[in-house]
Amino acid sequence: MPYETSMNRPNVNRKRSVVVSKKRTSVSLEDSFWASLQAIVKMENTTIEQYIEKIERRRDTPNLSSNLRIAVLEYYQQIAARSMVAGMPEGSTPSVVPKQGERQGQLAEKVAAYWSRIGNDKQLAD
Repeated sequence: MPYETSMNRPNVNRKRSVVVSKKRTSVSLEDSFWASLQAIVKMENTTIEQYIEKIERRRDTPNLSSNLRIAVLEYYQQIAARSMVAGMPEGSTPSVVPKQGERQGQLAEKVAAYWSRIGNDKQLAD
């Protein structure tokens, strides 16, 4: 689905119940953030609950939903930075150095493939 088409769709804020640190809690996020979280946990081979627990342990504010939005944004910013570094000419000095051992280009390709599948699935459902 092209970016312009996705921008015309409503991005509803949905509340979902999750278990975090053995406690049931509800989290309100827009559809785009829920979809992004699902993509991240697939790529990281984890569950939504485990990923949220990880974010909760290092969160800076009491608002879990805000911290999840920031975590999703930072995750994709890191992918973008790694992709830029991976595509740089030999001998260039990157301003952002990826962590050693991380899959740079593969991760970006997985994200693109996942979003492509999501877009195709939604078009078929519409």
